[in-house]
Amino acid sequence: MEAKEKVYLAYLELKQDKLYFNQLKEHTHLSNSSLQNVLIKFTELGILKIDKTKSNVFYQIKNKKLFSLEFSKIALEKFNQLHLEVKVPLKNFLKKVQDNIFTIILFGSASKKEEQKESDIDILIVTDKKTNFESLRKEINQSSNHPLSIFKCSVGQLIQNKDPVIIQARKYGFPIYKEQNFYEVLLNEY
Repeated sequence: MEAKEKVYLAYLELKQDKLYFNQLKEHTHLSNSSLQNVLIKFTELGILKIDKTKSNVFYQIKNKKLFSLEFSKIALEKFNQLHLEVKVPLKNFLKKVQDNIFTIILFGSASKKEEQKESDIDILIVTDKKTNFESLRKEINQSSNHPLSIFKCSVGQLIQNKDPVIIQARKYGFPIYKEQNFYEVLLNEY
């Protein structure tokens, strides 16, 4: 993984828009010079901005669009690394899903690659449209070792982040469909 990718990953995993040098160094395991080079380049390109306080220098996300794209790349990489028993049913589901979905988030044990024999595949579908996924869920479950468990919410509910399922999905899951939409919501809250 390149140094710049490690920096993006640090912001994603720490879920903060401002990190100071030592936080980034600790999380990325980069040398001082490698990290400094990335941070200088990111500030010159307008990706990050420097926020100085009396005791610290923070590197704050400036280009949220670019960060949401980079976070989306990381999510796609995570999706491709899932176990086949999870990835194949999800791919089949995603092929048949309608375009009016805002985003879909994979969470639970399958998202962490910790599924057991009896585990299900938990997904949160975020849409403002009334859509029934029951027949598609049954179709996918017929050829899957792990049944799909589908939860739904609106975009507003995703933003409010009050429901336990939504909290769980946002905290521990990652998007598998229209990834950038998900990360734009998160980055607007930072």
